[in-house]
Amino acid sequence: MEAPGDTKRPPLMDRILQFGKAAYDPDLSEETRRQNQAQFKTLLNGTKSLALLPVLTVLVQPGRTQPWLRAPLISALALLPLRPHGVQNTIEFILSVHPSARLDAPSGSDKRSGISHEALNAASRLLSSPPGGMAPDDWFSGIGPQLFSLLQGKGEPEMDKAAAFIIGFGILGRKQYGAPGMRLVSFLWLPLIGAYTGMAGWRAFVEPILRCIDPNNVPRSSREASPEEPIITLGAPNILVTSEELAKGIRNLSTLLTSHPHPSLAKRLLGPILLPLWAIASWHQGDETTTSQFCKPARRLLSTLVQLSPSFKDSTSETGKLSSSSILCTILQNLTFKGRSDPDKECWEFAVANDGGIQIQESTSSVQDSLPVLGEIDRAADRFISLMEMLAATPEFDVEISSLFMSLCSKWFSQNSKLKQVPEIFTRIEPISQDQNIGTKLIEAKVMQKMMTAFPDKLVSDSHQVLELVHQVLADAVPGNEDGNTDDTVSVALSLLNIVLMSPSFKGTAETKTLDAIQTSLQTISRRGSQETSTTAQNMLLLLKFRASFDEPENPTVSKPTDQQLEDRKTYNLAISYLTTIDSPPPVRAQGLELISNLIRANSSILDIQALLVLFSSLLQDSEEYIYLRVIQSFIQLSQRHPKAVMKDLIDRYVDPNEDSDLDQRLRLGEALLQVAQDSPAAFSGEAAKSVCEGLIFVASRRGYRPKTEQEQHKRNKLKRKKNQEAEEVWDGPVPQLDEILEPESHETNEILSQITSGWEGKRGSEDVRVRASAISILGSAIEANIAGIGSRLLSTVVDLSIHILTLEPEPEKGIIRRAAILLVMHFVRALDTARAEGKKLGFGFVGQSLEDVQRILGYVEETDNDGLVKQHARDVIEGLQAWQMNALLPERDAPSELGELAGLSINPGRGNETVGGMRPRIEEIE
Repeated sequence: MEAPGDTKRPPLMDRILQFGKAAYDPDLSEETRRQNQAQFKTLLNGTKSLALLPVLTVLVQPGRTQPWLRAPLISALALLPLRPHGVQNTIEFILSVHPSARLDAPSGSDKRSGISHEALNAASRLLSSPPGGMAPDDWFSGIGPQLFSLLQGKGEPEMDKAAAFIIGFGILGRKQYGAPGMRLVSFLWLPLIGAYTGMAGWRAFVEPILRCIDPNNVPRSSREASPEEPIITLGAPNILVTSEELAKGIRNLSTLLTSHPHPSLAKRLLGPILLPLWAIASWHQGDETTTSQFCKPARRLLSTLVQLSPSFKDSTSETGKLSSSSILCTILQNLTFKGRSDPDKECWEFAVANDGGIQIQESTSSVQDSLPVLGEIDRAADRFISLMEMLAATPEFDVEISSLFMSLCSKWFSQNSKLKQVPEIFTRIEPISQDQNIGTKLIEAKVMQKMMTAFPDKLVSDSHQVLELVHQVLADAVPGNEDGNTDDTVSVALSLLNIVLMSPSFKGTAETKTLDAIQTSLQTISRRGSQETSTTAQNMLLLLKFRASFDEPENPTVSKPTDQQLEDRKTYNLAISYLTTIDSPPPVRAQGLELISNLIRANSSILDIQALLVLFSSLLQDSEEYIYLRVIQSFIQLSQRHPKAVMKDLIDRYVDPNEDSDLDQRLRLGEALLQVAQDSPAAFSGEAAKSVCEGLIFVASRRGYRPKTEQEQHKRNKLKRKKNQEAEEVWDGPVPQLDEILEPESHETNEILSQITSGWEGKRGSEDVRVRASAISILGSAIEANIAGIGSRLLSTVVDLSIHILTLEPEPEKGIIRRAAILLVMHFVRALDTARAEGKKLGFGFVGQSLEDVQRILGYVEETDNDGLVKQHARDVIEGLQAWQMNALLPERDAPSELGELAGLSINPGRGNETVGGMRPRIEEIE
């Protein structure tokens, strides 16, 4: 069975059909088919993937071949990615034939990806689905090395982003392939729980990366199954992961999370390796190469994990206290982490490699039991403080810093004072017994000391909590013994009191009872303590006295914000910091958009709509496609509650009268405006529709003049002429061109394409052709979304604009505008037909002379235009107009009426209990 028109098939297609028929034709004998199948497989195996892909794609279409040949062709096509370079060839083929790939990538100053999101989705769906009859483990283990190679930048440009999208979205984003395969637990405790084995995609793509950073993340049986036995040198440490493998694992992880910035994926991948990441990030040995290849990437990943995972509180425990945990506390408890020493698994530790990098080697002794030296503690504490300083720019982490500091103070006071009862404070680290490890005491004391130096203004977020702690410490010290430890605790308590009292936001009126008790203790200490402590206590008494005079009573008429508003404000500030920080990684920016989306869905009262519109418009310049597509979704979400404000802001920025936006940003604004109009058709009416349509008509017409753009054109042309002149002087004549060696036909085709694309940028300050085509396309979709809300005057202007474009702009470079203009007429005809089918009375349409003129012009365009797609669109619109005319001649269908009477019954159905002739209806039985 062959489709008509296949007489001019490529030679390869004929050979495949010939060999396939000889190999699978059921009319032949089984012995003959078996012999020919070997030749058929030899033909396929000897043909390159790039040549097979288009041919097999055509042949497997329904109706192209017989069913008995189509099945082996489908199997051969499905297995092409398993060939060497098969994954890249498959991706390139899909990107080349996908409809969105036919649109040239917009030019601009930024070097963003030219691969469309739709084409990547198609490639991801194909490569993330194992062929029928093949186990997922076999499929992913076959394409995994190729995807890792592309992820490392060993393929064509932009292939690393494509590979990251396929791994992160297509494979790991699907539960059946990318789930870790373990019971649900908080990812913070994954390092403590141990190794686990997930689904096929997780095993193929995540475990190899995590194994390079933490060997215990994969069960021992999985590693022992490897056919390659390591070579062990007697007397030398057993190297589990070389420095090259470790650097490659960190690089793969960074590329995967940056190119596919999904917050939940980042937390799933980074959570199990929290402590190894901290050990690499705080590594102090090595040179600049070690820092750039290991330490800096690990710090960025660690910062991403901390920002994506703010602190949380667990449910109330049986003792009534809130037990909670955070990443910072986990790091602090393992500040000098060097490796694993789990009893049921092999012990390993990070070590310096021969090349100066970091390697993972087997450890014969427990790496956790050794007492760290003071220098190591000091360096680790400095790294910890630098991590907190990096996070301190985010407003939400002020609470983290304060909470961590208060927990350290609480533990320190409980260990160094005579407090019989530890104050009931919500701490991040629970107080432990007096036999605490001396190394942990040194670490906590050092960190607390450095925090007081680095964050003096961020150590107190809950003044009530601090004052209660200070009150109990001072009350215990009132007997005034001369113990040095007591003086130390009193000095620290007085320092905390000073921080609270000097805080501009502190209001003493709410803490009158506690401050009075503290003042009584200070009076006693000022008379009975040591000289230094007494002086400090006297100063605190004076500060309390003057502070009380500064506090003003609260105005009862001013309403206080609710708890929900305060929480929403914190969330909003956190999201803004995620989105506006210069070095914020893509997963963190995506998390910021998600936080704002949650506030929009909750209709939070703290949102500033105009500020959000400005923020979203600026984020459209983001080079990450995942980010700006998410921003467009945020525009749509915001328009569901504030459609008119969103439409007005979008059209103002899209018109861009001050020339503040580049081409890419305007096209993205147009995409957002299009989707907003389609998502909220009811709101696209009245003044909103009028302002949007007038702005789009202005952009689509030839009236636009952009003086700044014209100046930039003059500068570029002048610079280009200068460079050409200098090159001709060097060559002593015309500069030879590489395309001169091409065939005449190819040279002519490239010349035509070059003229078309170079003509897209407006000449003499006129509007860019691509933006004009975008405006016309938006107009057409808006008309079809709500034709009744636009009005006859604007619709007449829009149709006239389309007709004038078709007749007055026949240049080859204006082909995309003419296509959009014809499609606009098609949208208009569809909208008229839909309104008629729904019974809407519009009061306008194509009638009389206007209809004849439109048909005549479209017929002329069909015959004379130099663009094949424009001709095809013209034929389609003419057919649509003729069908609409025929439908208009048919009478409108009346709405189905209710039954009048039933024969034999004197009742009227559908009228409920109404009376008939003054009598209630009754049912009569008829024989």
